[in-house]
Amino acid sequence: MITIPISDTVVRAAQEHNMVLEDFVDTLIDKGMAAMTGRPILTSAIDRIRALRTEVVVPKGKAASRRR
Repeated sequence: MITIPISDTVVRAAQEHNMVLEDFVDTLIDKGMAAMTGRPILTSAIDRIRALRTEVVVPKGKAASRRR
């Protein structure tokens, strides 16, 4: 589970649409993903971010001690 702060504006918008807050946020995420589809600059940037997140980063001090 991920916890994020939600602005009062988003809470009010969910209420205006008679939606549960989580469902409303899901629709916003879906709309953002749909808008992004087919946009190579955004897609490649997101792919690079995902790749960076999966890389294992070894702190410099530990990398040096492993070489010995």
